[in-house]
Amino acid sequence: MKVIKHKIMRQTSDKLEFQEMFAFWIQLLVGGSFLVIGLSIGWSSGDFFVYLFAVVGFLLVIFVEIETITFDKNLGHLTIKRHKPLIAKTKLIKHLLQDISGVEIQEMSGSESNTYRVCLVLESGKRRVPLTSSFSTGLGDKRKKAEVIATFLDVKNYGSDGFPSQQIFSEELKWETIDEEIVHWETAIKSDPNDAHGHMRLGLALISQDKTKNKEQAMGYLKQAEALFKSQGYDEEAMQAAQLYGVAYWGMLG
Repeated sequence: MKVIKHKIMRQTSDKLEFQEMFAFWIQLLVGGSFLVIGLSIGWSSGDFFVYLFAVVGFLLVIFVEIETITFDKNLGHLTIKRHKPLIAKTKLIKHLLQDISGVEIQEMSGSESNTYRVCLVLESGKRRVPLTSSFSTGLGDKRKKAEVIATFLDVKNYGSDGFPSQQIFSEELKWETIDEEIVHWETAIKSDPNDAHGHMRLGLALISQDKTKNKEQAMGYLKQAEALFKSQGYDEEAMQAAQLYGVAYWGMLG
């Protein structure tokens, strides 16, 4: 068993497991501080609004989350377990290992420093699965983790450069007209009704064709895409579909 900063890693020839504790301890520390400060100052001053700090701290503490990521070659799938121990709530996200085509490092720019997280690339770049819900500092640590995963799965490590974005839409660029694209995605979701990406792309294509005439139909596909993404564990894509739905609703899309 190796300990990498706040992450515990277990690795055999058939199984690779990480347990992410960094965000857990940070949230527990910040939440506990808010709770103690809010209660102590509120009690001594009698100021009701100071108790809001305690409320915020309490919420942060009870919703602390431990993330366990397991790659299992015997079972053939990846499992992301997000467990909130204080409220006994667990969320499981599963993906087939055969769908993973690469590993990349996502970056979020901040005013003082940048933060990072490791992300899996699925279906040749059409989808991404963040291994953690939060970003954190330590690019070197993320690079080591990405390399361990890429080596274990024998997939491409795109590092901090990320998957080449121009490859994601290479198929769409072959369409000469918007009608061809619509037919493509209609055929795709007929063959696979659970294709969330296809539903979202079809909704966008319909908006591009005629955002007034096709508005209701396009919004329906975007709503379906959101539900499918959410059920499949793609939280970020579900949020993107929901945002596109809202933009379409106000006629600002297309």
